[in-house]
Amino acid sequence: MIKYPEPLKKGDTIGITAPSSGVTGVFAKKLDNAKKQLKELGYNFIETASVRKQKKLTSAPAEVRAEEFTSLYLDENVKAIVPPWGGVFLMDMLPYLNFEELKNAKPKWVLGFSDTSTLLFVLTLKLNIATAHGPNLLDFGNDSIDRSVLKVLDILSKKAGEKFTQFSLGYYQKEWLEVTKNNFPAYDLTEKVEWMILGNQKEANCEGRLIGANLDVICKLIGTPFDLVKRYKNDYKEDGLIWYFESCEMNSTDIYRTLWQMKMNGWFENCKGILYGRVDGYRDVDDFRLTDALEYALSDLEVPVIYEVDLGHLPPQLTFINGAYADILVRNGEGKITQKLV
Repeated sequence: MIKYPEPLKKGDTIGITAPSSGVTGVFAKKLDNAKKQLKELGYNFIETASVRKQKKLTSAPAEVRAEEFTSLYLDENVKAIVPPWGGVFLMDMLPYLNFEELKNAKPKWVLGFSDTSTLLFVLTLKLNIATAHGPNLLDFGNDSIDRSVLKVLDILSKKAGEKFTQFSLGYYQKEWLEVTKNNFPAYDLTEKVEWMILGNQKEANCEGRLIGANLDVICKLIGTPFDLVKRYKNDYKEDGLIWYFESCEMNSTDIYRTLWQMKMNGWFENCKGILYGRVDGYRDVDDFRLTDALEYALSDLEVPVIYEVDLGHLPPQLTFINGAYADILVRNGEGKITQKLV
């Protein structure tokens, strides 16, 4: 059974570490603002030494990043770990984690998206613990914190056995506004949200155990010691799996090739549905579009494939709990997701 962390509550300490990229320049100022605003909401912090460093695209060598994450995870005073943001090379710290040591510790919430989702995915598969795919710590640093970001604090306060429901959001941000040392803009929500169903269906429903991550980074785990999807889907074969993905640098052909590789590796066996977030840094290749990529790779699964979901690099986004049992309904472009912490 999935193990759920203790609820996060006001007065608790949040650990801040950078398992991928560090935070420098104006974004370090935004990190300060995030801590200030979360402090006003009632939370305390421990920040590891490498968070505000950056060299060769990471905050520190892989061994050091692993040590800093582990120090927070083993600290009983830390109730949740929230990296400031993602990056590109989190995968290289995985061999330096002592998973047996982590398994024997009391589980705690780890929250984030982008490259952080590499860590979330592995922790859930390897330790059978729930992890939270949602806003990064820097999202709490906007001068006006979006309701979707504040919602995650309520979600992480849930007890094992409880459930929560989220609905598709109204509008999303297409482009990021400039961050300066004194200006941390709120989300610029200009584009109407509409969840789409592959095949132009108007309604879809699916249930199953959630698992997913950023497609750009999760695919690098295929064939490594951290690819434990087979064990996870066997453990929950009676529930079936609902996969969720988002991508930030992949074009249409990249997406098709990657999903095809996952399918050939057996990842989508016993799949009950697939959610795909709004694509960022994306382009069509000639006449081969996103819908083509999804259809070519996934249509033979004969399960609902829902895309343009509130998930990933074009905020705001919902929070998805790896390991939770989800009931998803999409009708006429609007979505409803109930997650049960069972």
